[in-house]
Amino acid sequence: MILVGIFNALNFLYHILMARTLPLEDFGLLKRIFAFLYIGAIFMESIQTVIVRYVSKNVHEDGKLKTIFIKSNKKMAKVSIAVGGLFLAASLLISPLFDIPYMLLIATSFFIAGSMFAPIARGILQGQQRFLALGSSMLVEAALKIGISFLLVYWGSVGGVVISLVLSMGLSLIYLRKVLSSNSEDVELTGIRSYSRPVFLVTLVLILFINVDILLAGNLLGKLDAGVYAIASTIALIIFIGIQPVNKVLFPITAIESYKNIPSMPNFIRAMTIVLSICAVALTVILFFTEEIVYIISGELILEAVVPARLLSLGTAFLSLSSTILYYKLSIGRTKGYGWVLAFLLMEIILLAIFSSNIVDYSYAFLVANILFFIGSVVLLKK
Repeated sequence: MILVGIFNALNFLYHILMARTLPLEDFGLLKRIFAFLYIGAIFMESIQTVIVRYVSKNVHEDGKLKTIFIKSNKKMAKVSIAVGGLFLAASLLISPLFDIPYMLLIATSFFIAGSMFAPIARGILQGQQRFLALGSSMLVEAALKIGISFLLVYWGSVGGVVISLVLSMGLSLIYLRKVLSSNSEDVELTGIRSYSRPVFLVTLVLILFINVDILLAGNLLGKLDAGVYAIASTIALIIFIGIQPVNKVLFPITAIESYKNIPSMPNFIRAMTIVLSICAVALTVILFFTEEIVYIISGELILEAVVPARLLSLGTAFLSLSSTILYYKLSIGRTKGYGWVLAFLLMEIILLAIFSSNIVDYSYAFLVANILFFIGSVVLLKK
């Protein structure tokens, strides 16, 4: 869990370096580019989540794990070509709509296509609870991304992500050499497609919830205010990044408990206690030292970012709680009613569009949307 936390911290360090290097308008553009890169993260997280649940059922059977690895890669080869091609075509509309150079979107399409494969190996490592191996492969990715991206800025931001992902995948395969050298065995994957749908949709909504405001800000707030908002959003991102290691550890543990009919609620309560503690500490620091944090991140005191940073941080804390609740429910197979999560994403977009007259109202809209989503996450996804 510590290594995964360091990985997330290095990713956040990258955003700080870019915020201090680029003018506000350019930093806003970079954040919009990364919002589209996170489309690849949607596939990565959802695929990894599915793999973890099925690996948890066969955690000590290397032959079956090898079969899962082979079958998953064959399936993803077709999907990656289709999704990458679709994004490439859609980029013809995305480029003028969000004011992003088309060539950068072409590079992004390669990342999205390649992102289908990395989570297969990582999912096996996570399902085996080999967190040291998982974390070290992710650290390699983060370190390379920072180095390449900082040197080349825009092109490095995309190229660094692609190159670091490929090398990280290679390291993951080394860690899986025992599994890959074993003889394949038949494995029962009944229900994997039906389970994949709610996992993908929930992951889609969670990642878009933290990114759609950035995407829309350029058009709704204007380039300068969008840059200020990007600074505030980067501060709030600290919280969401900070709780992710908890989710990574919780999922395989409760998935195994679910398969063995062991009560999983105690581990969920422990995880929620940790997440609440992280949120409380982060919110306290941000509330009392907002101006100092803005200065550290941007290299200058941007007063317009202070109030939005506090509002977005509170909203992100609610989103963090929602993510832990939803991933826990997915880990134990509670997927009924998953389609309703889309309604909350649509509601967020509507609220952002209505309350976009200024950056503070826009931030309030984000906060309200996340409070409502948190309430929904408690109610939705039943047996």
